[in-house]
Amino acid sequence: MIGASRARAEGLKNGVSSTLVLRELENAILSGYFKPRERLVERDLIVHFDVSRTVIREVLKMLEGKGLVKTTPYRGAVVVDLTSEEVEQIYFLRAKLEVIAAGLVIKNITRQEVQHLEKLRKELEKHQRERTPQMIEKDNAFHRVMFQPSRNDYLNYMIDYLSTRAHIVKFNAWSLPNRIEQSMMEHRQMIEALKVLDGVAFEKLVIDHLLYSKKTYLGRLVGK
Repeated sequence: MIGASRARAEGLKNGVSSTLVLRELENAILSGYFKPRERLVERDLIVHFDVSRTVIREVLKMLEGKGLVKTTPYRGAVVVDLTSEEVEQIYFLRAKLEVIAAGLVIKNITRQEVQHLEKLRKELEKHQRERTPQMIEKDNAFHRVMFQPSRNDYLNYMIDYLSTRAHIVKFNAWSLPNRIEQSMMEHRQMIEALKVLDGVAFEKLVIDHLLYSKKTYLGRLVGK
């Protein structure tokens, strides 16, 4: 009985550790702390997080499922990079899906949901102005909430997955002069369109906001 209780306690501890490590590592990748093609060394991660090798391997497997890392023989886990072809494919799908979502959001969104989105926008702007480590996390949360009124869980899952897969594209755009300020303005315009249920304006804002990142990232790839 004592052994079983100890095993359950250790399992609970590892579960909590996995959740915390996953969140920190994911944010570190999304924020650009770990660069594309950079190796994530198990030994270093074990020491940094003070967890077992089992926890680190579990987290790396979850990150691979999110499309953020790739495990290769003899190299371990490496942060993924995207070719121009992959970017084109991802953003082709994202544009189609976000147009569908935008139409459903306009149809279903409530006044309370608009107010909640406005609150999240203000929180996000604070993090953007101060360039906090949580900036990307808050931006992702804003966009998830914006599309939730589509009332389609599968649609939202696909949009979120593709957004995470293309994280480096967004991070690249945010490194450009004045892009963060421009992004804040576009968020305000989206909310104003939602307040008056202007579907045409909202859809255009969503797509323009999306494709700006793609255009600038592909431009840098060509310039390399």
